[in-house]
Amino acid sequence: MAVPFMFLAAAIVSLWAGGETSFLRRRGWFWFWALALLTGLQTRVLDPLAFLWIAGFAAAACGFASASAHRGARLAAAAAVLLLAAALMLHRLPGFHNPRVLDAVRFTPDAVPFTLYLNFDKVVVGLLLLRWCHPRIGSFAEWRTMLAATAPRALGVMAVVLGVSLVTGYVRWAPKVPAATALWLGVNLLFTCMAEEAVFRGFVQAQLQRLWGPSVAGRWFALVVAAALFGLAHAAGGAVYVFLATIAGLGYGWIYLRTGRIEASILAHFALNTVHFFAFTYPALQHP
Repeated sequence: MAVPFMFLAAAIVSLWAGGETSFLRRRGWFWFWALALLTGLQTRVLDPLAFLWIAGFAAAACGFASASAHRGARLAAAAAVLLLAAALMLHRLPGFHNPRVLDAVRFTPDAVPFTLYLNFDKVVVGLLLLRWCHPRIGSFAEWRTMLAATAPRALGVMAVVLGVSLVTGYVRWAPKVPAATALWLGVNLLFTCMAEEAVFRGFVQAQLQRLWGPSVAGRWFALVVAAALFGLAHAAGGAVYVFLATIAGLGYGWIYLRTGRIEASILAHFALNTVHFFAFTYPALQHP
């Protein structure tokens, strides 16, 4: 079952491979994605019905990204993108059998048991949005500029979110290096952070900023709306988790607003999650 997700990971990495004209960046990602679909069907991670939803989302994303589409068609495509993205990321559409790779693991004795799935439906959303609906960094100079602008801001966001998490009793100091570290790091960066940032910052916040024009109020309102939706997407974790996710979403949105780079919010998201994983109770303290 790991093979389809290896191809998915290769497709994601290919989005940033080389410059704008490199083969991997322009075409390689597609062949890796196609191999992920075929091996997903072969290993029964995907049923034939899954291809209907994936094709529908791909068509909506392409329609939205089309420069020749008129305003009404782009609005309809945007609505379809949002509806299908929500359904896929919340695993509400049939045809996907996402494998469970960690089952109720306790990283510390007082932690809530942690279960990890490889979510094909969620990852496809992020992959296609980043390929068709958002520009990506294309040079080392751009990477250096982005990282220099992101690092101090990411540290500030981590201090706020983890500080509030400690004060609310959601976590405690618990340094560790679990046996599942390598698996968690790969899945969290390439699948979780990539997909969530592609949707909430790369699509929702970016398009609301465009819709509401260049005004300062419009940009900040777009940030708040995207952060609120990001918080609500974590409702399964309870009210405190929604609150903390909303604060984190405000931080990621602020970094995205200041840098204009989706890579910045992805890396900030991953950095916070990584510090949480290694240094604090993960995913949260289990209270009586």
